[in-house]
Order: sequence, then C-alpha cells, then structure tokens
Amino acid sequence: MTNQPQTTEVFDEERLSIYFPEGLIGLAEWQSFFFITRPTGKPFHLLQAADNGRISLIVIDPKYIVADYEIRLDKADARALDNSGELNTIQSNRSHIDIYCILSVQAEPFNVTANLLGPIVINWQTGLGRQIVLSDSNYNPRHFVTGKSVAQPSVKG
Repeated sequence: MTNQPQTTEVFDEERLSIYFPEGLIGLAEWQSFFFITRPTGKPFHLLQAADNGRISLIVIDPKYIVADYEIRLDKADARALDNSGELNTIQSNRSHIDIYCILSVQAEPFNVTANLLGPIVINWQTGLGRQIVLSDSNYNPRHFVTGKSVAQPSVKG
C-alpha cells in the first residue's frame, strides 16, 4: 500500500505527511510526522510528530554540512521505502528520494551537531520515511556544525 504525502499550507509553511513504519531510532512509538518547510527558514526543516506537537526535530540536507555526502541503501532499506529504482549510491538532489540529518542543539555551552551516521531518508512518491544506520561508514553521529572546535574524523564519501 502506498502512502501518498499530503500537503497543507499554514502561515506560509508547507507541511507534508511522512510515515515512518518503524519510527525513528529511540522514538519507535512515533511513526507519523509532518515535514515542515518555511520559506524563510531554509535550509532548515522541522520533522514534527503528528501525535505530539511538542516533539520536533530540526533536520537539514547533509550537503550543507558535507558537500559530497552520500549513502548506499541496502535491499531491506530500499524495500522499506518502496524504492523501485536500483540500489545505487544516493546523493543529495535526487528526484523523489531525499536525505536529511538530525541536528542537535545544546545551549550551554552552545554547540550544534549533526547526526551524519543515522540519516533520515524520505521517499516523496510514497510518503514513507526511514532512519538508517550506516554500518560501514566514517561519518560521525555528532559531527560539529558550530560551537566547540574539535578536529573532525575524515569523512568517507
């Protein structure tokens, strides 16, 4: 069964319904989300739990952090997303599949990190999403974006 994403516009923001059959890592009970885009907020988006409006995650296309970021979907991930295409490397700017990473913001001391190891993949044709864990990767789950200046591990592209 295909879940076509539904779009609504509220106060100049676009909300797309996304269904994560297995939830997100650590948040398995929340499966239905709104992907919220505000024209003035790009490149940042919100992934907001449909059942609890207080649960929101800031997400961003990882190309804004690592220009050559790419992942490879295994067969199980591709099946879960109803991806009928070939299992090629997935990069930013595809036609119907997008990759996002979750940003974590810490107030004291101010730090922003991106989870490049556990990206969220969304198939816009089916309205299905999946968070995957890159098992054979040098990407970091706490890649510093701003704040604390720490040497970053090399990034495998």
